[in-house]
Amino acid sequence: CWTLNGNMLCGVEVGRFMFRVGKDQESEAFSRPGVSPMDITGKPMRGFIWVDADAAIDAGLDDWIAFATRFVGALAPK
Repeated sequence: CWTLNGNMLCGVEVGRFMFRVGKDQESEAFSRPGVSPMDITGKPMRGFIWVDADAAIDAGLDDWIAFATRFVGALAPK
């Protein structure tokens, strides 16, 4: 997991990446290829998404990091 100003930004798991995009950007995120809801406990975690590794790399990790930074960068530092 990587953080920005103490807030979770993104992470990695085998075969996929996690990005914190915020609830307001979810619909835009879900319109992109390879995106699925982040569901670890049986209930989707709003504002967090999984992106298939191949799709994230094809789109450019810099683009995904910038997308997540739009939300996380506006949060108060911890």
